[in-house]
Amino acid sequence: MLDSSQKLLPVDELRKRFEQEGISLDRPVVASCGTGVTACILVLGLHRIGKPDASVYVGSWTEWATREPCCNS
Repeated sequence: MLDSSQKLLPVDELRKRFEQEGISLDRPVVASCGTGVTACILVLGLHRIGKPDASVYVGSWTEWATREPCCNS
């Protein structure tokens, strides 16, 4: 998503990278990651290429992994 100077890539390069990863812009996209930071960068890139309905999972994998169990076994 970022170039060597840590700036967001140009729109055409962002679009190319999402396409290479098989991310369909015709379907809903929800980004998640370990702490939430990378997911925000992904959604920023999606917004930049014209996908304003992409969203970030409010929690993170770190948060999910530290939750209390929901059920007694």
